Amino acid sequence: MSNAYLTLIPILFPIVTGFALFSRPIFEDRHIYVGVMTFITAGITFAAACVTNEELIVLWRLTPALSIAFRFDYPARAFACLVSFIWPLVTLYAFEYLRRRPPVDRFYAFFLSTFGILIGVACAANLLTLYLFYELMTFMTLPLVMHSQQREAIRATISYLLYSLAGAAMALGGFFFFRVYGVSMEFTPGGVLDMARITAEHHEGMLRVVTFLTLVGFGAKAGLVPLHAWLPTAHPVAPTPASAVLSGLITKAGVIAMFRVIYYVVGDEFLRGTWVQTAIICMALLTIFTGSMMAYTEKHLKKRIAWSSVSQVSYVVFAMMLLNADGVRGAVLQIAAHAMAKSCLFLSAGVVIYFTLEGANYHYADQLRGVGKELPITMTCFALASLSLIGLPVTGGFAAKWYMCSGALGLGTLGVVGVGVLMVSALLTAGYLLPIVTDAFFPGEDYDYARVVPLKLSVNMKIPLLLLSAGAVLTGLFGGWIMEFVGSKLIPVLL
Repeated sequence: MSNAYLTLIPILFPIVTGFALFSRPIFEDRHIYVGVMTFITAGITFAAACVTNEELIVLWRLTPALSIAFRFDYPARAFACLVSFIWPLVTLYAFEYLRRRPPVDRFYAFFLSTFGILIGVACAANLLTLYLFYELMTFMTLPLVMHSQQREAIRATISYLLYSLAGAAMALGGFFFFRVYGVSMEFTPGGVLDMARITAEHHEGMLRVVTFLTLVGFGAKAGLVPLHAWLPTAHPVAPTPASAVLSGLITKAGVIAMFRVIYYVVGDEFLRGTWVQTAIICMALLTIFTGSMMAYTEKHLKKRIAWSSVSQVSYVVFAMMLLNADGVRGAVLQIAAHAMAKSCLFLSAGVVIYFTLEGANYHYADQLRGVGKELPITMTCFALASLSLIGLPVTGGFAAKWYMCSGALGLGTLGVVGVGVLMVSALLTAGYLLPIVTDAFFPGEDYDYARVVPLKLSVNMKIPLLLLSAGAVLTGLFGGWIMEFVGSKLIPVLL
């Protein structure tokens, strides 16, 4: 078998094995089955990223011009490998966390299938394939949000569905226009638009409107204002493992879709210096500020972290729309650093909520005094992830924001405003995360230290927290290697 067909295996294998969970059990213990299938998928993904050579694999051809096709190009490799690092860790965590939150069979079936669909989003070779897997991802993650089947979860699921469908409808409109005015449907660095025809027919303005609506539509999954309200509603009611991947990875599917439209469909030259670039940057900055302010005022722990995602994911949108090399560098680093830090924050919050003690309400950020004495490893990992989100030097968040600010200063007044918003957001991030850490480890003299009983954290929970928090820091310490990859492989073909 050609190495190129390895592209299909990490996409189809988890989907098939996930739905197999609805049939008679293959193993008496489903955890063994799910764990083995997840780690096999991750291993195949890493292998495919190493040995495939950007070959186009057509799964199904609808017409001579339309096909369901995949390619492991450089953006696909980077994102698929990130997903394949985080997903098995969250799965390992879920084995312990979901023991108290059945039904687990249904959750694991959709959770494992979503793994493959997210790889499909990363490896999509054209806009049709991207749109198909983008929509599939929405429907596969609905049961994860609705897992508890309580009224609040059902309302959140409906909100998530409506916002996602609204965004997808806007993106679908763009597909038809790009099909008519593109010389090809395959993603091509620099874009596929037939500029000679567009110029001759004086349709530049119309195509820019279409591009703007398409970007806003895909931005719904990334929590871009005004299609952001589903995120702080859906993430907190979902089980913690689902919240971790929804916030850390699923939101990035919207970012990846926007990235493909900007750099592989319309091209950066078509957008540079236009109102579309200005409008999307302004929307991203508004989202960054709004998310930070809402997180700062929110008391519910998981909702605070969810509002933080609204803010932090739009850092990537802002960086992408700078349309320069430093912006691309900042976007790539932010995707990696945020995915690991935010997954770690949600998993840490899940551990805190998992161990409910008498007289404590761990669902609220102002009720966490002394938790660091009872769960020292958990809160240390929470602290490291928080420092990365704030942007402390040597962390991944700092490296990402450094490149963003460098790229933004080349845009004149708008860039200076952008840097200012990033700085204010960093201060607000410190304001809503650091008090949790200080209260956890330094509860004050009036705290009853005699009642502190350190809680034993299972290996299934401990390993993911340690690796994700380490990853949030190491993306900064070894950011030079990542930037060497981006500078030598990605930027030359995009800009």
